Amino acid sequence: MKKFSAIILGAAAFSLTSPAAFAADVEVERNERLYDASGSSVAKVSRVENDGDVLVIYKGKVRRIQAETLSKTDGKLATTLTKKEIRGLN
Repeated sequence: MKKFSAIILGAAAFSLTSPAAFAADVEVERNERLYDASGSSVAKVSRVENDGDVLVIYKGKVRRIQAETLSKTDGKLATTLTKKEIRGLN
């Protein structure tokens, strides 16, 4: 029973971490501007998921950008995806 309690406490502590997620060692915050592979502005981050993925509203739909594609250059949040690739995401 003690092991189960420890697992529950650990999960609860993990869920209480700040809303800023760590996507491939990149700290991402809500309302941060996201840029595509060419440097064009895509949208502001609507939500940061626990796994580091970010949700943006692009072309009227919610798109999930995978954490593995995110990086920061000169303080700008960028993805390796193009706008065309983002348009195809769910």
